[in-house]
Amino acid sequence: MRRCASLLAAVAAPGRAFCVLLQSGWEISMSTHKLTFAPRELSIDTRSDGTLILRSPIAWSPCEWRITDFLPHWAGAASDRVFLAQRNQAGGWDEISYGEAWLQVQAVGQSLIDLGATTGDRLAILSGNSIEHAIVAFAAMSIGVIVAPVSPNYSMMPGGLARLKDIAEVLQPRFVFVQSGSQFSAGRAIPELAAATWISVDGAPETIPFRALAVKAPGDGFAQAAAALSCDAVAKILFTSGSTGLPKGVLNTHRMMASALQMGILLVSPSPHPIQVEWLPWHHTMGGNVILHGILKNGGTLYIDDGRPLPQLFHKTIANLTEISPTAMFNVPAGYNLLCEAIERDADIGARVFKRMDRLSYAGAAISEGTLEKLYRLTSSITGRQIPVMSGYGTTETAPTISTTHWATDQPGEIGLPAPGLQLKLIPVSDTYEVRVKGPNVTPGYLGRPDLTAMAFDEEGFYRIGDTVSFIDPDRPERGLRFTGRISENFKLANGTWVSIGAMRASILAATRGVLLDIVVAGENRDSCTLLCWLNPAEAKRVAMDPDSDLTADPGVAAFLKDRLSEYNATVGSSERVCAFLLLKEPASMAAGEITDKAYVNQRAVLKHRGEHVERLYAAEPAREVVRL
Repeated sequence: MRRCASLLAAVAAPGRAFCVLLQSGWEISMSTHKLTFAPRELSIDTRSDGTLILRSPIAWSPCEWRITDFLPHWAGAASDRVFLAQRNQAGGWDEISYGEAWLQVQAVGQSLIDLGATTGDRLAILSGNSIEHAIVAFAAMSIGVIVAPVSPNYSMMPGGLARLKDIAEVLQPRFVFVQSGSQFSAGRAIPELAAATWISVDGAPETIPFRALAVKAPGDGFAQAAAALSCDAVAKILFTSGSTGLPKGVLNTHRMMASALQMGILLVSPSPHPIQVEWLPWHHTMGGNVILHGILKNGGTLYIDDGRPLPQLFHKTIANLTEISPTAMFNVPAGYNLLCEAIERDADIGARVFKRMDRLSYAGAAISEGTLEKLYRLTSSITGRQIPVMSGYGTTETAPTISTTHWATDQPGEIGLPAPGLQLKLIPVSDTYEVRVKGPNVTPGYLGRPDLTAMAFDEEGFYRIGDTVSFIDPDRPERGLRFTGRISENFKLANGTWVSIGAMRASILAATRGVLLDIVVAGENRDSCTLLCWLNPAEAKRVAMDPDSDLTADPGVAAFLKDRLSEYNATVGSSERVCAFLLLKEPASMAAGEITDKAYVNQRAVLKHRGEHVERLYAAEPAREVVRL
């Protein structure tokens, strides 16, 4: 804290602002699109208590449009262009054009009105990404019905119905949409869902078939409702993962979602008519508000990926990527790690995937140094050009834009600079800053929880994100920020010393050179830190004595990690040193909440679910599988 504050104080007196400029903007020539980045500029106000207010100097104008406005626009400008595509049972692609989508949105919207829908009613979507899901969502939002996409896992996985019941009680939906009425019928056991009108694609009993709504002739009701829709009306409710409690229903207004998209466009030029293959779920802000809405705003085509960044499902993603050759890609670090492994096995995969790619973006967790290096090396060697890798930082409550690296990132943990139109408040905490945000893309609050809404904002109206950040280079703050951890994940050792999990995790993954896929740090109220670890099988085989054996029990793997972690320990303070580690055989469980729909690990859930493993790490007589340092 003192070091960062004093360095900044040298160039900015309290109460005054300064602006720094690293570069005046630059372009990368691509085979299909010239990618233009905004300048790396930053304005900082420094307060007497060390608090910093960060802004982008890029001009900002309020958004007076809604994402649904672009459906009639593209239906007129590019009626036959494919908007959405999804795999069918025969292995081909079912497609819908902008013209067809607009006709169906009007029809479904009119049908909802005829079924009694009024402004402010809520429509729950229990199933995953699909063409029909998109049509229903845009139809509802066009007439003022609030859409609430919910994780399909709550309906399909053991223990999920309890979480779905919590959501249903606060949501009180008027309508429920599902892809399969029979597959999602378990939700009918919840009274608040059973009382709703159900719509299904398969036309299951006690549901209204989607196709019956989609052929309705639009009437004056749809046009009138759409014309009366305010930019400040709530369009969508997105539920948080509930990693630190019950899921919270985050209100997303039309202006919020429009502002978040506009911020991104001011920082990085969008591809004309982008073509993307994406799996990120629409019940999360990145998948719904950035990818789906971004495709619509820019008149692009989205191929819905039926794969996932999991070893048993990633082959589907590879098949889709190689067939389509997208112009841009969003993913989580685990997905890029699997992509690199696939390309290293077969360079032809890389040639197809990168053929017309102009950017690679990630969020959700810090990328490892090894994966970042591989992406740059592979894109350069295969295409002759280095495809920029960019990272983003945001929350459900900010729809999700907060900051982005509007440049090619060169180190893990970068989260860039604040987006135009918003303010970041950085409050000194130890050797980092607690970060808070205010702007037109920030939620007005939580559904049915005025108490949580009040606690979420400080006395100046800044949203309390609950994360900490630091400057990559305090002497040159325009170089951007680094994510250092979630306050809820950080803990104190028995001696009262705080441990910052975000920074520690990134350093350890970098030190182990890709052999560890992910880790969870234990040590709360203990004398030292220990690790629960998942191996990256491809990299672990390179150091194993017997690559065909159980890698978690291989002496070569254990010895390699022991050496790397000993090297790491020599570079950090006592509070961050690791005294033991254990390699886990079972992958993180989505059913137990250990891994989210976005494929990042929930630290608290893992420690709770695997308490027995943690106890082995600290036992006086170490278990055979525990490696002491």
